[in-house]
Amino acid sequence: MNGIAAFVAQWNLIKSTKDLNKEMTALQKSVEISENHHDDQKIDKLEVKNLALQFKNGESISYPDFEIKKGEKILLTGDSGTGKSTLFKLILGKFKPSKGKIIFSDKNGQELKPNLDELGYVAQDNTLFPDTIKNNITMFDGELDDQVLPAIEKTNFTKDLEKFSDGLNTFVDLDQGNLSGGQKQKIVLARAMLHHPAWLFIDEGTSAVDSQGTKEILQNLLATDSTIIMIAHNFSDDLIKMFDRQIKLINGGE
Repeated sequence: MNGIAAFVAQWNLIKSTKDLNKEMTALQKSVEISENHHDDQKIDKLEVKNLALQFKNGESISYPDFEIKKGEKILLTGDSGTGKSTLFKLILGKFKPSKGKIIFSDKNGQELKPNLDELGYVAQDNTLFPDTIKNNITMFDGELDDQVLPAIEKTNFTKDLEKFSDGLNTFVDLDQGNLSGGQKQKIVLARAMLHHPAWLFIDEGTSAVDSQGTKEILQNLLATDSTIIMIAHNFSDDLIKMFDRQIKLINGGE
């Protein structure tokens, strides 16, 4: 009986492997991607209506209704726990709302279903790769190499770069940590500016940069035609006034 049981177990493994191979073969089939299907460029307005998220532990966050029009520069503020970063993740499709709607529409008021991966996003964790500073900015697209220097100038990274003997070819060592927090943020912001997203969501993108450096970065960033929504706290009045308006969350309210 032990021999039969072992045989059956191995036979089931063989059968399951065959199914797995079929699934892998299906996944390997080419996928047709429509060219010039950049719906992010068509977005004229973002609306949040009756939005809320319920967590597994029973806690919930609710948001006020608001809309953001194409080209606006919005500062999103609020106390800790009001769900600023969570709001970004809901808009970007990383979380699914418990209720309410997030609506993207074009200039004619028609609702769009954009590819949310095309929206620009600068997260708090400053995702970098174990490669050169240049490749971290271009995202390994050699055709963008000639645009790197203008991008780092706009993010106030030029003086930082002079400290590295290999310049743009300096390897980002994630284990040894050869970059400061502010330098990491400037690289990620340079990446975002280089790729010119139509809509850009920035979560505490300059928290490790000094006030003067932040002001210089914002002057260049807010001069673009991108729609920008930026989470920040402890901004001075001068920095706040650089934005078109402020959305402030207070215990889930505005």
